[in-house]
Amino acid sequence: MPSSPRPSTAPVGYTAFVQLHRRDYEMYASARLADSKLAASVVAEVLRRAELSWNTLMLRENPLALTWRALRDSVTTARTHTHDPQADVLHRTLPGQPADAVLLREGLGMDTKSAAALMGMGEPELHMQFQAARRLLAGRGHGRQGAA
Repeated sequence: MPSSPRPSTAPVGYTAFVQLHRRDYEMYASARLADSKLAASVVAEVLRRAELSWNTLMLRENPLALTWRALRDSVTTARTHTHDPQADVLHRTLPGQPADAVLLREGLGMDTKSAAALMGMGEPELHMQFQAARRLLAGRGHGRQGAA
């Protein structure tokens, strides 16, 4: 008797999560690493870890924010494998969340609502992070303060 195709063992919620976020995660990682192959590998590993701990992750207060931090940290670690000295300049200049806010809004052209949702935070918090980045960059001579 021929065997039927093996059904996916991933939880439905996880599958939907990947469908919703993989593309944006890969764009973010690729923008930071300047290496789409490395970026795809980093994102695949982060999503694999999320799948393995999916049930526990869903019990946490903010699983989107936890997964986003795991992605940001994994990309930061992976940048040691890039050969481009200009890779990830924004994240070398600013703290993580403000740098992410600028990259998502200005670098990747996301609107505030989409960027905030991707990072697992509310729009007001994202706006605060974006404004903090603008102030820090202006203080270092890298931009105009208050131009949000």
